[in-house]
Amino acid sequence: MLQYLLRLSNDGRRVYITIIQKINDGSTQIEKKHIIDWLIDNKVANFFRFEETIETVISRINSSTGGEHREPEDVIVAVRRDATVSARFGEKKMTAFLRVNGACGGNPIKKDDLLGALKQAQIIRGVKKQILQKLLTASSHLQPGKYLEAPIAAGKLPVAGDDSKLTYLVQDSKSRILRPQKRENGTVDMRDLGQMITVQEGQPLAKRTPPTKGIDGFRVDGKVLATTAGKDTPLRLFSGSEFSSSDENVIISTTAGMPILHPEGVEVDNALCMKSVTVATGHVNFKGSVVINGDVNAGMRVQASGSITVGGVVETALLEAGGDIIIHNGILGKQAHPEQNVTTRMKAKGAMIAKFAQYAHIEAEGDIIISQHAMHCSTRTDSNLLICDQTRRSGTLTGGTHVARGDVKVVTLGATSGVVTRIHAFTGLSELLLNTDQMTKELVNEHDQIIKIKDAELKLLQQPANKRLDALTERLAWTKIYHFERIMELKAKLDTTSVQLKTVYRSHTIDVFKHCFPGVYCQIGGSALSITNELGACRLVTNGKEVMAEPLT
Repeated sequence: MLQYLLRLSNDGRRVYITIIQKINDGSTQIEKKHIIDWLIDNKVANFFRFEETIETVISRINSSTGGEHREPEDVIVAVRRDATVSARFGEKKMTAFLRVNGACGGNPIKKDDLLGALKQAQIIRGVKKQILQKLLTASSHLQPGKYLEAPIAAGKLPVAGDDSKLTYLVQDSKSRILRPQKRENGTVDMRDLGQMITVQEGQPLAKRTPPTKGIDGFRVDGKVLATTAGKDTPLRLFSGSEFSSSDENVIISTTAGMPILHPEGVEVDNALCMKSVTVATGHVNFKGSVVINGDVNAGMRVQASGSITVGGVVETALLEAGGDIIIHNGILGKQAHPEQNVTTRMKAKGAMIAKFAQYAHIEAEGDIIISQHAMHCSTRTDSNLLICDQTRRSGTLTGGTHVARGDVKVVTLGATSGVVTRIHAFTGLSELLLNTDQMTKELVNEHDQIIKIKDAELKLLQQPANKRLDALTERLAWTKIYHFERIMELKAKLDTTSVQLKTVYRSHTIDVFKHCFPGVYCQIGGSALSITNELGACRLVTNGKEVMAEPLT
């Protein structure tokens, strides 16, 4: 029966089925497979089929018997389709995709079709020609009705320019003490810290690498994504340095002396160099830096407006520097009577670095760094207290009182004997809390002012209307608005400060890398903890109310 109902159009691109009424209910039922078999027999099985239409047509033919006479109706159930291609953009037009829909009995896609789709979608940059060719080849094998999509183009994000960079060509004199020298057999000689670091006249000190412009990016539609050039930090000339005549990005020394590294350049301090400081040399008071190759004997005093570098040992002496104090060996103070002041004192406006220290009072605005041990000392720093070497294998802090505005890091804290060791870290917290207290008091005052204004408004309303001054009413209204705005501002600041404090608490700690013994009293900010049991590697941290010991990972 289907051979009379199904037919191919004259141009061979469409398959029609004619819907007619069945003669009687005993006529053969039409099934979908009958139609598919017909398509196969007529070599149009790869045409695109309208599946829902076919189901509807079968249902109408099988159920249309008797009743009112209906005219035959032709319905298209399958068509021949050429392969098609479409393009789409990815996120922010940084990528593009081509989608090829397989041919259904029609012509396959051609290279010109792919290029035309790209042109129509205005995909003009970042096209991958190899993928384009592969897509063309793969599309010829697509089954009818299937599709293939591939990323065909990719943009590039802009590459920001590199900032200018300063490379030091000399070592930092402060690093020498932390780097014991290796022997020929590979072991380390803890007593040999190498030669003292100095520079000669004309020696290169630092080299600046200029910033780069960066590379512009682009989207696949051709839009240029502008880059940002690197920041230029020019070289700065400090005392004892000048630009090289052969390279404007290199600075050289104008004098022999000790290099002091700065973020923008290098200073060369024309230092006073001495073999040692003894009774024979007398006290030293020098405007500039002092380099002492040997020891500073007991009872001597060394004062310098710059830094003080000692190659040997400082005994019971006084050192005071406008810069750093660097002692390549250590400080050997004497145990004083409890009622006497400590006679060994170090005071630096910069950092204070030593190999070891005992029975000494040490003050520094920068870090206090002692690589081996500090015994029965008192220290105070506006920065961090670090009792450890670079490997964190040695560094013992035993006895004394130690105050640091920042953090404390130590390998071993206290001793098995239980000697009392007091540490107060993060002293800067008190200033933050003081600021919070002041804002809280101001907030209370603002609320008091609001109450007073409301009382004044109430008294004003109790007066007859003709006696109320408009200017006074307006002034009270504006004053109340001002205080309300101030209250909102203070509350916002307090909320922000509260969040900041929670972060600050975690960022300032006392870190113990190996052992913490009983007898240690730790204070962070305003909270304290006495250590009564031996602890392993731990971190002492505060939440603002108490100090807690956490495992150090």
